[in-house]
Formats: sequence, structure tokens, C-alpha cells
Amino acid sequence: MPVRLFISALLLAYAGFAHAALGGLAQQFSDDGMTAVSTASTTASNYVMRDTTLATGTHVREYLSGSGVVFALAWNGPVQPNLKALLGKYFDTMVSESAKTPRAGRSPLAINLPELVINSGGHMRAFEGSAWVPADLPPGFSTDQVQ
Repeated sequence: MPVRLFISALLLAYAGFAHAALGGLAQQFSDDGMTAVSTASTTASNYVMRDTTLATGTHVREYLSGSGVVFALAWNGPVQPNLKALLGKYFDTMVSESAKTPRAGRSPLAINLPELVINSGGHMRAFEGSAWVPADLPPGFSTDQVQ
């Protein structure tokens, strides 16, 4: 238990400037210096939720495990965030999977693989999405909480 408290405190301390890509440890991700405000809160004993509002007005919520790994994230706002930075190593999977499914115009993207789930959609000034790694979800965590 003391280790979890230490990790949670450490993650909260870095909330102002550290961000992570999906599946990665808390680290700086490149979003062209667009971070405006970032806060973190402990929502359960086994994960930390970090909220960031980008200068564009887009809100990004990251869910970090007790070991500091981002297992889920969600976004919404007027501008699509830098998905390459947010999805990290999973960005290429999103690109290759989305190319397999023909979509009309700007229809929503839904990828549901055993190793990755991504939902993204919206329209100008109202984008939203979520992504998670099912194998990294902490015990008792419901994907309904990713919002």
C-alpha cells in the first residue's frame, strides 16, 4: 500500500508537465507545446486520472495504473488532439486498421481488437474519442468510466 501512495503522489507531482502515450509510462509527449492546464486526481487505489486542457480548448483525460502506465484515455473538444502523440505505439495500428474499413466521409472510427480499442468521431468544433488497452485495465475498472 505505501508503494501505491508513493506512486500516486509522484504522478500528481508530475501532473503539470508530464504526459504519456497510451501503453507507455508517464513521460513528456510532444504536442507542440499546446498544454494549457493539467491536473491529476486519485480516483481509486489502483489508478490515477489526469485531466489536461490544451490551448486549443480540447480536453484530454488519461488513466494511469499504479505502476504509471497509461491504460486508457479520452478526449473531446473543438480540435482533434495529436493522436500520434496520444496513441504512441498504437497509432500505426489505428492507421492500418482504419484503412481496412471503408468509411464514408468523416464517419466515426471504431477499432475493436483484443489488444486495442479506439473510438473516434465528431465534426468541426466537436471532436471526441477514447482508447484503451484491455490487457492493461486494472482489476475492477470498467471501460464505461473512460470518458
